[in-house]
Amino acid sequence: MKERIGQFLVRLDLLSMEQAEEVLRIQENQPDKKFGEIAIELGYITPEDMEEVFKNS
Repeated sequence: MKERIGQFLVRLDLLSMEQAEEVLRIQENQPDKKFGEIAIELGYITPEDMEEVFKNS
């Protein structure tokens, strides 16, 4: 099974478990938004962080 983006960001210490859980709670109410998009909007990660994640995944 492939690792989910939130788990991956937590494993890389780019996101705390609490932050990942908050993003998921928000995503439940806004299912059209992607995890990374919400995390960036909250200021938890940067667009550059996401680029790095996709480059190394």
